Amino acid sequence: MRDTRLGRTLAIGIAAVAVFNTVSNLSMPVADRRPSLGMTLAVAVALMAHSAVYWFGERLRERFTIAGYLAVQATLVFLLGLTATIVPVVLTLYVALTVEAIVVAEWQWGTMAITTGAIVLLGASAAFAWGVYRAATVGLLLAVVGVLAHAVAALVRRYAPGSQPFPAHPVVKEAASTGQMAAPADMDFDRPKLARLTARQREVLRSLASGARTIEIAEELEIAERTVKAHLANIYQKLGVDSRTAAVSLALRDSNDDHAAVGRRSARAQD
Repeated sequence: MRDTRLGRTLAIGIAAVAVFNTVSNLSMPVADRRPSLGMTLAVAVALMAHSAVYWFGERLRERFTIAGYLAVQATLVFLLGLTATIVPVVLTLYVALTVEAIVVAEWQWGTMAITTGAIVLLGASAAFAWGVYRAATVGLLLAVVGVLAHAVAALVRRYAPGSQPFPAHPVVKEAASTGQMAAPADMDFDRPKLARLTARQREVLRSLASGARTIEIAEELEIAERTVKAHLANIYQKLGVDSRTAAVSLALRDSNDDHAAVGRRSARAQD
């Protein structure tokens, strides 16, 4: 998946920053400006932890939700901002986190909320470690990054290969001809059973309802086939079914029943 690829790229980049920042600190020729060994190691450990969270981001988001994942990353970046780490490094960390947050959570919170949160976090960190001028300057840069990241995220969603629907699943074709079920895009994941599904499981179920086979789902989401099969097994268990057709039928029927109930209530109100 694109989000996974971005996380892995950021993880490698942050790991490189950790290595070069450590070497730079240890080899500083001016003794008075050289950070202590303890601080240097602490920053290196924090940066590597930050990198590891990026690398395993997809798993962590599924286990602890997007909010929990970003809270961990924001805490690490905030703590790094309180250290003697040079300004360009800290700014890079904030920019990278802002971009990823927009890519993975823009649909949930919006670009403005994410960018504002990053600026507030940076401001709080800068109040302890930097002057007002530096804090305001990097805050401006973060705002610009937020706008650009929003534009990039919109382009990614528009032109991504997975944005084109697969041929309709037989259950969906039958539903379209009879008008008895909702379309896959109308799946109501707030329903009691569907609400139990993780974000990735919902993506798998949508692709399944569109007629995609296991290998096609794996290619679309850029995960292994065995991972898709594991997601399917968990979906079946949570929905209380034992087949693909039953899972899709249940998901679409629940959504359709919900829409029908709303329609009946509306009709009674008009009467």
